[in-house]
Amino acid sequence: MRPSNSLWQGNFGYWQNNFIHNNILVIGYTGWKGFQSFGRGVVICDVDTKVTHSTITSLDIVPFTLQFLPSNLIEFYLRSLRDGGFISQSMCSSMISSILPSVATYNPYQDILLVLKAEHQIEVNFLHKLKITPPDCYAQVYKRWSEFQPSLMP
Repeated sequence: MRPSNSLWQGNFGYWQNNFIHNNILVIGYTGWKGFQSFGRGVVICDVDTKVTHSTITSLDIVPFTLQFLPSNLIEFYLRSLRDGGFISQSMCSSMISSILPSVATYNPYQDILLVLKAEHQIEVNFLHKLKITPPDCYAQVYKRWSEFQPSLMP
């Protein structure tokens, strides 16, 4: 999902790491709440396309939506992206063959599978052995609920 002017992760034009860092609590909250309700799956984050501009800083507010997608719906979701022209057939097949085994084996108590989607760009992130675990993220957001309103709904 790197813009064409990006040289390497963390350099000019690559906003994903900073975005994940700034929003890890709500991403972890969504992952843990989804796991408790549906079992294993992925967190889908649909990011407003303006974040792909190189002017994004840690102080900018970036609009996004989060949802948890249970493992039994991942293949359907990726195929719908392919059918909608968001990803190619080969990319769809590649993502399915890499995501499904990861969903089956990740540790939901320490890890999150995150799909970042910004317009026609899609990036899959395996957030592994997090210092703040998904259950901790859930507890922090739950405890400080008013800080996260109205972006999250109960």
